[in-house]
Amino acid sequence: MAQPHDVDESSTGHMENMDALQAVVKAATSGKSLKSRNMWWLIAIGIVDVIVLLVMAYHRPLDELTADKSVALRATLSAVLPVPILFLSYFFSHSVKAILVFWRVRNPMPGSRAFSVHAPNDQRIDLAALKKNIGEFPIEERDQNSTWYKLYKLVENDVAVVDSHQKYLMFRDIAAMSILLVPLVPLALYIYGNKPATIAWAAGLFALQYLASALAARNNGVRFVQNVLCIHATKKVVSSKRAPAKRAKEERD
Repeated sequence: MAQPHDVDESSTGHMENMDALQAVVKAATSGKSLKSRNMWWLIAIGIVDVIVLLVMAYHRPLDELTADKSVALRATLSAVLPVPILFLSYFFSHSVKAILVFWRVRNPMPGSRAFSVHAPNDQRIDLAALKKNIGEFPIEERDQNSTWYKLYKLVENDVAVVDSHQKYLMFRDIAAMSILLVPLVPLALYIYGNKPATIAWAAGLFALQYLASALAARNNGVRFVQNVLCIHATKKVVSSKRAPAKRAKEERD
């Protein structure tokens, strides 16, 4: 029979471990960069994925989770998931992530076709006015991206620009995380002896999640590019209204 002081020591050790994990959560989500603000969404997606996998792997219906068990599971996952999610979200470079979203190997960044494709496709943008305000449009995709990026830095604090940028980064990171899990999760299920049907369903789940998030990231990436050009089509912007130097720098990738 366990002695009272043994139980106390075990509880204390468990609480210390949870406090350490919660410190990781706080550090990962308390930054002012767009990526830090998106971490909560990535954790939420991770929690849903884990619960679905538990149901699939152990064939337990969701109604078997009592309120207490559900709260405990969410709390534990919220503390544990940031570490692997941080690893998965930083596994690929921003260029590789752009390839996974836009399915283009050469010049995959969203601004690479800013003037040749995205601006003409947006009926909000007056191309003549845009050309008058910024000059001749670049032709080469690499030049288009670098020119667009300079224009972005002039209006980076605009609400519409920040919103579309944040959504692009969020869905892009979900897509990158999902495509890594397409092979990793089925492999783990196979090692732990799950049935082929369960393994196939898991692979299909994350493949579908990747496709959905990649398309969402693509749409928001294009909108991000277009929102920047919309502003420059309505007025000539000569300098950005930047916040003081102490303000945290927004995440670029």
